[in-house]
Amino acid sequence: MQYSIGIDLGGTDIKAGLLSSDGKLMYRTVVSTHVNEGAKAIAKRIAQTILQVHSQTQSLKDIIGIGVGSPGLILADSGIIHFSPNFPGWSDIPLLDYVAAELGNLKIPLYIDNDVNVMVLGELHHGAGIGYENVVGLTLGTGVGGGIVINRKVYHGSWNTAGELGHTIVQPNGPKCGCGNRGCLEAYAGARHIVQRTRQKLASGQNSCLNPDVLTPKQIAEAAEAGDKLAQEIFAETGKYIGVALTSIAHILNPEIAIIGGGIAGAGEKLLFQHIRNEFRKRTMGIPSQMEIVPAKLGNDAGLIGAAMLAYNIH
Repeated sequence: MQYSIGIDLGGTDIKAGLLSSDGKLMYRTVVSTHVNEGAKAIAKRIAQTILQVHSQTQSLKDIIGIGVGSPGLILADSGIIHFSPNFPGWSDIPLLDYVAAELGNLKIPLYIDNDVNVMVLGELHHGAGIGYENVVGLTLGTGVGGGIVINRKVYHGSWNTAGELGHTIVQPNGPKCGCGNRGCLEAYAGARHIVQRTRQKLASGQNSCLNPDVLTPKQIAEAAEAGDKLAQEIFAETGKYIGVALTSIAHILNPEIAIIGGGIAGAGEKLLFQHIRNEFRKRTMGIPSQMEIVPAKLGNDAGLIGAAMLAYNIH
């Protein structure tokens, strides 16, 4: 049996796992990132975690590679994190070189990619994308991340920035996004913006059981489930804008399937996905409208599994 190791690098935790060639997550562990200690200290912690995971196998020969998924702009071919919002002050950090130095004589190929790219890769091989060749993925969380797989390979584009689907413009001159532009999908479907839009509607006098002073997307979803009309309206609007973005994506890329994950996607079929599909079908031309739109399946393990699949995807 062959194995690979996956590292899901986040601003709070480093998750690591051992993935078998048949897609089973054989072992997983979590350690704190300690983001303020700097890149070399984090690389050392990653290496220590790799050694811990590696100890679960019988032989060095069993491990074909180690993959790292990280938020931010990743130069995958060179192993460099060009920029990441989760790691203040990081600029062109050669993370894989740092990790390799800490691993010393443990010579196993190392790979790195953007966290949403690896999520899509994991879903392609072991989740909602099984059996497909061309896949796009969205993660709906604090922001809106994206990833593109073409012919079963992650598509990076000319400058390693392909897949920023959260910055697809869905409403020219719309609200300002964190990227500085206006009307991005993220400015409608990111958690902070969903809360902001809800507060604006509450301030305008719309009736609701929601408390504007203590508000999260989960509370809005719960209120919507309970029948709160304003909360239902918020998720219908969110679904509409996701559907608008997916229309452009389908016309440009023609993927077979769009896989949507992240905390906001947990609102489910009735509150969110039916509105996404309705808007998508209303706007899309005939053939591209065949693109399926489904929720992600791998949950919190998507990053681990996808990172581990970097080794298999290279071979």
